[in-house]
Amino acid sequence: MRINGTDKAESWEAIYQTGDAGWDIGKPAPPLALLLQSLPDWLSPGKLICFGAGAGHDSFLFAENGFDVTAVDFAPSAVRSIKKYASANVSLNALEADILALPAEHLESYDYVLEHTCFCAIPVENRAKYVSAAKSVLKPGGILFGLFYRFDPADDKGPPYSTSEEEIRDLFSKDFEIIEFSTPKQSHGKRQNRERFIAMKVKK
Repeated sequence: MRINGTDKAESWEAIYQTGDAGWDIGKPAPPLALLLQSLPDWLSPGKLICFGAGAGHDSFLFAENGFDVTAVDFAPSAVRSIKKYASANVSLNALEADILALPAEHLESYDYVLEHTCFCAIPVENRAKYVSAAKSVLKPGGILFGLFYRFDPADDKGPPYSTSEEEIRDLFSKDFEIIEFSTPKQSHGKRQNRERFIAMKVKK
């Protein structure tokens, strides 16, 4: 998943073109599938935007379960893959855009932001922009949730870039209240113990 430290759309597109998208596990993330089976009291079908949606596996999972989903990625190949999932039986819209510069019509439009290996692809100096982007698209009281990756020894030669619980709490505490922070029991492959499931609610 290393792309020489850049976060430009063209670099990610090049990886899709070579078929070397190592972050794509070819199916929804197991912890997210389990989440929908358990349905915590803070989660019910609503409008959801998936940041850095990739091929759309997670987005389609939520659309299948009654959510109105907008899946965002800035790599054209990823967006084409998402569109393959679209059907008359689910509400799934593919949007080619930079999550850090979304069109104004998406502001305060969503009940949920879904995260899965997107935050770890953003250089540390831009992570505050991620927080702002997530808050800006959520309705009052909306929830950001998902899988935050690279909870392991510090490594700035990403992406994926490492993170820590301290960094997450420092970055998000001003605008969000954390309602769950846990280590999934059934992560995919080598991601075991290297990702955290986090759910946080926009502060009123």
